[in-house]
Amino acid sequence: MRAGLLTESVDIYSPSSFTNSFGEETTTYVLKAITRARVIHNNGNRQLQNSEVFYAYNKTFQLRIYVNIDEYDYIQYEGKKYRVLSIDRNKQEQVITVNTELVND
Repeated sequence: MRAGLLTESVDIYSPSSFTNSFGEETTTYVLKAITRARVIHNNGNRQLQNSEVFYAYNKTFQLRIYVNIDEYDYIQYEGKKYRVLSIDRNKQEQVITVNTELVND
């Protein structure tokens, strides 16, 4: 992987669960890493979800091999959250390819 291709900054958030004072287990997302990435726009379409129009985008993020990311994390890019769909680690090219979809909040 060429370092010049990593032009965008992305935040990786990891789930952290804890029990509150009422005994309820809640999950919050904690910032895990801020790193550089190559962002590739795969496709997008318009959907109707819960009586509202939602534009679903799929993006691929290419990260360095040392970035700690798993399937339960999400990536924040340009103020939008992307759910991790699949992760492919290529040791020869020292790159992690992460396929994601936009989360409808």
